[in-house]
Amino acid sequence: MSQAFHGGRLVDAEREFGLSRDQFIDFSSNLNVFAPSVSADEWERWVSHICHYPEADLEKLRHRLAEFYQISSDCVLPTSGASEALYLAARLYAGRKVAIVEPGFSDYSRSFDTVNCECAHVILPQTLWFEPIEKWAHMLEPFDVVVLGNPNNPTGSFQQLAGFTRLFEKRWQRSKSWVIDEAFQEFVEHAQNETLLSVIEKFPSLIVVRSLTKSWCIPGLRLGFLAAAGPMARLQRMQPPWSVNSLAEKWSNVFLVDERRAELSRSFESLRSEKRRFAKQLSAIPGIRLHCGAANFLLLELVNELLQAGTLYKELGHRGLLVRVCDSFRGMARGRFVRVAVRTAIDNDRLVRELSVLSEGKIRRVA
Repeated sequence: MSQAFHGGRLVDAEREFGLSRDQFIDFSSNLNVFAPSVSADEWERWVSHICHYPEADLEKLRHRLAEFYQISSDCVLPTSGASEALYLAARLYAGRKVAIVEPGFSDYSRSFDTVNCECAHVILPQTLWFEPIEKWAHMLEPFDVVVLGNPNNPTGSFQQLAGFTRLFEKRWQRSKSWVIDEAFQEFVEHAQNETLLSVIEKFPSLIVVRSLTKSWCIPGLRLGFLAAAGPMARLQRMQPPWSVNSLAEKWSNVFLVDERRAELSRSFESLRSEKRRFAKQLSAIPGIRLHCGAANFLLLELVNELLQAGTLYKELGHRGLLVRVCDSFRGMARGRFVRVAVRTAIDNDRLVRELSVLSEGKIRRVA
């Protein structure tokens, strides 16, 4: 199965491996499995709203997002997931020289390919993946616009707020625009102290993209937002009406409230605790080098030549375990990297057992 753009492709997996959807444990999509869940009663109350249009201008949702994420409502634009936010942002920069930092999420490239801009891929060597941005910012100097994820997908690397602000304040940066995707920001420890949302009004050339899909585990509802101070009026004019559906609106009324904040925070604590345990187990598997970033997933580098990402993907898939092969990410060696989400302890233990059997078996047969 081709994993050209995204994980979570269960329909394709059903066809490829001959298993039903409920037989798979999906490590290829990075969702917070500990997130507060929607009850059956809540769904029952909301279902009647599919017969009605949602808000055309998203005014109430905008204020709710602003209050929950502690940002001025003048700087918030609700979107149909982070993807719509990226495509809207791209439309601002027609005719500009755009740098997409790689390896990175495929939709950065896809969104900017839809506009008439001069788009280049700035590929970081592996030695710089986890280095502070100030060490490689010189590679970005020729460009008008820079696009990157923080934390980055698929490496999980993270740039601290202080490093970004020092960079933005440099003289050569004043005419440069930045589009920073913070889809995985909430999984970072002390995330509230590191988000660029806190300085959005200070830097008018900055756009921050956020997703609620990952942190709240609601990929089917398609909810995110774009934060900006400078170009907000233009972005609002470009967005079509009814971008966010009525079920997502009803969800926000119940979950984007202070009473749910502590519950969400506890889910992140549970996930980080399980991530530490999972990472320790994975690092003990022969032939695998673990890259433990700041997000809710882990990057596995297959350092033994007998282990190939595509083969591993197929062998695990036949066992009902889906992982994300990283061959489609620019700048990543083909066949060498696999990304896995952090799930529950039971799910994670099963992946560790199967990975251990597969990797030890291949290495032992040759030795």
